[in-house]
Amino acid sequence: MSTIRRHSHMFISVSLAMFIVHGNQVGIGIAGVQRFIYDRVQQDAWIAVIIAGLMTHVTAWVMLKILRKYKNLDLYDIHQMVFGKWPAKVLNLIFIIYIMGSALTILRGYIEIIQSWMFPEVPSWLLNASLLCLAIYGVTGGIRVLAGISFFSVGLTICQLLLMIYPAQYADFNLLQPVFHHDLVELLDGARKMSFSIIGFEIILFIYPFVKEKQLLSRYVHGGLLMTTLLYVVVMLVTLLYFQGEQLKHLIWATLMMMKIVEFPFLERFEFVSISLWMLIMLDNLLLNLWVAMRGVHHIGGFKERKALIGIVIVMFFASNFLETRQSINWITDIFGAVGFYIIFVYPLILYIVILLFRKGTVRT
Repeated sequence: MSTIRRHSHMFISVSLAMFIVHGNQVGIGIAGVQRFIYDRVQQDAWIAVIIAGLMTHVTAWVMLKILRKYKNLDLYDIHQMVFGKWPAKVLNLIFIIYIMGSALTILRGYIEIIQSWMFPEVPSWLLNASLLCLAIYGVTGGIRVLAGISFFSVGLTICQLLLMIYPAQYADFNLLQPVFHHDLVELLDGARKMSFSIIGFEIILFIYPFVKEKQLLSRYVHGGLLMTTLLYVVVMLVTLLYFQGEQLKHLIWATLMMMKIVEFPFLERFEFVSISLWMLIMLDNLLLNLWVAMRGVHHIGGFKERKALIGIVIVMFFASNFLETRQSINWITDIFGAVGFYIIFVYPLILYIVILLFRKGTVRT
């Protein structure tokens, strides 16, 4: 089990957990998740988003129950406490691969947006290298730096949300009719398609040892989840009210398309500004995922954290350069979206049941 001593400068205020949770949920997915949900439940897509949001609250409640049973331990340590040394290594490795895959989809998705909307001639390897160098610099700053970045990224997200006022002026409420046209099974399927864009709250399983006043963590975690759910509901509603159904089915980045109508006297192509600001929002996701993966590699392999981070970044650099087509990006996103649903929403419940049945206070080897 990890015995890393955590000094006072390594802890963060419990209130920052709300920004970390919200910031790690909102990323590239908000640029174009609408068409995937609409494809399943059409005008009831906003209901599917609410269901997905409720699912995050239930799952986060289970995660917090697990963490409270093992004071000051993260998921990597809890696996070793519950399952023993070698099974824990396997489970931790699965989580590391999944988290690296999530970081890869975030990185490659943002690069695709930059190339499609702003700089089509810039090679992928150059953008990969630039963003990953920024990531190395940010992650080595520690958890408090990451918490600060999350705070600012949430502020940018709120500013972007306010811009939904522009497309909302052209809302056609007839496009939401008929309401509740789909049964529960179909709505749950739509919520499942939403899951990859709304996950990220599993970060609490890894930041828990670094949070002060842990007894207050629950209210801030659920506050962050509520912020995320409201954000996605507003974006989905405005999208449904602005676009015709057949239009939405063929829009890869519906949110960016709505940003195109935002104009100021001194600025016409506001979507360029929006994409640039999204870099900080994307970096927040990327940094947090790399930090979790780095600590996982350190935990199971005993490597120094800085060396583990460099190794992870090199792997991601080469992996990202292989994803050059829209089909390959969709392929890896679909894979990690499907896997993520079970890892984030199903596995914590299984782990909690195992802990309730077999919990012991010693490490099983």
